[in-house]
Amino acid sequence: MEIRTKRLILRPIRIGDEKEIHEYAGDKDITMMFWLPNDTFEETVDFVKENAEEWNSEDQTNFEFVIILDGKIIGGCDCDLGHSEDRSYATLGWIINKKYRRQGYASEAASAVLRFAFENLGIDKVYAQCDINNPASFAVMRKIGMKCINDKGTRTYPRTGETSGEYTCLITRDEWETKAER
Repeated sequence: MEIRTKRLILRPIRIGDEKEIHEYAGDKDITMMFWLPNDTFEETVDFVKENAEEWNSEDQTNFEFVIILDGKIIGGCDCDLGHSEDRSYATLGWIINKKYRRQGYASEAASAVLRFAFENLGIDKVYAQCDINNPASFAVMRKIGMKCINDKGTRTYPRTGETSGEYTCLITRDEWETKAER
């Protein structure tokens, strides 16, 4: 499985991706991305192994893609059905190596994975969330057609215990199809 965009290739995460993934996952400045295995390289190895195995599971709920630019992994984007008991919606997330930010790669990758979610997974809604102090992620959500449905949420970071505000955005299949027709 491979998704191609104008500039990027997205493919399932696989064993052997650890070093390039740890380059951005190990960045201690990425405190907003608390789900990343950013303490040790061994955590990154475990993260890659777990997510690579997920692609071979009959009960797959998480679709973790790496984002490749000119042969180099520059980030990741995932579509996760694990929060939806009936698999009717997914959550979308992304991260770009800070060396490659502000060039539209996150929007391009997120849009491609959004298309994958609606066309391949049979879901009707996709949600995304970000810290209120992460305007770049919020801008990606708006750029791919998502609408903010809650700006009063909170999140607590397990590693620091800090609490921050959270935006929740949503796009439905109908909204995505209407946007795609334009």
